[in-house]
Amino acid sequence: MSNEVQSIEEARRIAREYAYAEDFNEVRAEAFADVWFDAGKDSDASTADALRAYIRRRFDAAN
Repeated sequence: MSNEVQSIEEARRIAREYAYAEDFNEVRAEAFADVWFDAGKDSDASTADALRAYIRRRFDAAN
């Protein structure tokens, strides 16, 4: 079983769950997930953990 994020819907769901857990704006987190997924991800960084790290960096950069 692959640990990679397979669809934009899955990426958005992961983003919403992560945003809720971290008290981030869920809509912004979903937008970050869209960008991450549409960019094609890195072949070695296409996991849910990589997505969460990307979202964290984006929110950190905005502050």
